[in-house]
This record gives sequence, C-alpha cells and structure tokens, in this order.
Amino acid sequence: MPEFRGNSATADLFTPLTVRLPDGRCLGLTRYGNPAHQAVVFHHGFGSSGRELPPATALLARLQLQILAPDRPGVGQSSVYRRLTFPSFADDVGTMLDTLEISRPVGVMGWSVGGVHALALAARHPQRVAAVQLLSTCLPLGEAASYQQLSPLWKALRWGQTGFPWLNRTTFLWLSRQWARHPNRTIDWFIRLMRQAEQDVAGQPGFRELLRDAAVQGFAHHGRGVYDDAQAWCRRPGFAIEDVRAPTLLWHGTEDGVWAPTNIPYLASRLVNARISLLPRQGHMLYLENWEAILTEMRSLLDGQPANVT
Repeated sequence: MPEFRGNSATADLFTPLTVRLPDGRCLGLTRYGNPAHQAVVFHHGFGSSGRELPPATALLARLQLQILAPDRPGVGQSSVYRRLTFPSFADDVGTMLDTLEISRPVGVMGWSVGGVHALALAARHPQRVAAVQLLSTCLPLGEAASYQQLSPLWKALRWGQTGFPWLNRTTFLWLSRQWARHPNRTIDWFIRLMRQAEQDVAGQPGFRELLRDAAVQGFAHHGRGVYDDAQAWCRRPGFAIEDVRAPTLLWHGTEDGVWAPTNIPYLASRLVNARISLLPRQGHMLYLENWEAILTEMRSLLDGQPANVT
C-alpha cells in the first residue's frame, strides 16, 4: 500500500514529502501551505524541481490553498523512471493524491513544459481536476499537430534530442556536475544566456537563489531525470489536448524569449473552456513576479467565479 513521509523542519515555508508508488518507486514532492486547505498541484519546469515556487505562506493561508509540487522521475527525491511519459506521470500524481487522502477536485498549474504535464493530468483524470492554469506553457513536441506550430529552432532542438540522444545524455550529465559543484557560477551563466525580459526577473535577489536551488534538485541523479523528461516531451504525448474539460487560463508574456506567444491562441483554440491572459513586457519567468495574481485567480477558478484578468 502506498505510504508517505514528511519533514517538518522547513514547514514554515514548505514541507518535503515522499510517496511510495505501487511499483516501489519513490515520488518526492514539496508541500506549501496548510494540508487542511484545498490542494493545487504544481508541475515544475524543465531542468528544475518543485522548489521553484516563491514563498507565499501568508497568501496561501488567506486564500486557503495548499500547493503540492511533485518532482518528476529522476528529480530531487523521485526515483529514476526511464519509461517516463506524460500519462505515466499523471498516474503517479493520481497515486500521490490518493496517498495524501485528497479526494476533492484540485487545481492544476504547470510552468513551461510543466504546462504539458498539467494538461495530461487534466485530460487523463478529468474527475480530479477542477481548474487549470498554464504558465508560460509549451506545446508537446511529439504531437504531429503541434509540431506544425513549432519554430525552426524548436524543430531543430527536437531533431537533436531524438537523433543524437547520446549527445544530450552527455550534456545533461556534464550540467549535473556543474550544478552540484558550482551552483552560483552555473546559475549566473544561465542568466547571461537569457533574453532581457527573463534576465530582469531571474537576476533579482531572491529569485536567483530560488531558481538556483530548484535547478540543483532538478539535475540530481546525474541529470538522468532531465534527459528522460526531454525524451518524454519529444514522444507522442499519449493524451488528447481536447480531452481537457476543466476551465483553463493561459498566462503568457509578450516578450517570452523561450516560447513564442504566437502559439498560445492555437493552444487555447484546442481547449473547450480556455481564456488567455497576455501580459505586456513579461518574459518566460512571469510566474515569479505575478504569483499573487496567479494564486488569487486560481482561488476564483476553484470557486467557480473567475476574475477579470487581462
């Protein structure tokens, strides 16, 4: 029978937990907020972990929300699972909710590629999901319809990931060593590679350290989880976007340097109950600066009264 263990040492900001899955694997997650409050599942970005959320203890208490941020296989305390797919992780999250005895429908969020995992959970377990928020989301790279929308750069990146997997595995192994040995130098290097809109947020004190620590967890297990996550992203997604029925809000920045905002109307057109919040002069890291607005809107969505976002 699945079981979970927690550590209360950091409970004022977050609580690390582990869940034992039916096949014996371990699923690590981070809980933010009071376990008595309504749950929101947060899917982290690529090369990151569930530790990427800004502190919001008082806000979560006021909104009566808790956030459960599971780490995908090979990230943080989560066991490596080389057969990772979007459906397999959606099922892992379903087991996590059962183990934590959460039966009430949850809100679901996902940042960057985490947005695709959020869609997979909502499509595969619609009875468990009351509302969805996609934060600077990506498209599934392995779906034929979505592939037609990709930029030449993203098509090239997918070709490289599928055509030269050994090179990517070597790259992620090298990056895992850099994050483990030189985390400050590595986060500064990544920030310098970002476009200006992303640099302006990621370089801020507090956000820089948050992203650094989340990436150190993300590249645990010698970068194996990042590689398997990339492979899953490039395969056929295993779910239909159109099967997502929950109210969905897509937050995106007009200056997103990672994923072009031109893809967002296309994605919204495939969802039966979607709205778009396009933020001027915001980049891929918009969730960090707009966390209060995002959580407040999630509360409204769960209450069935979405706010008027622009």
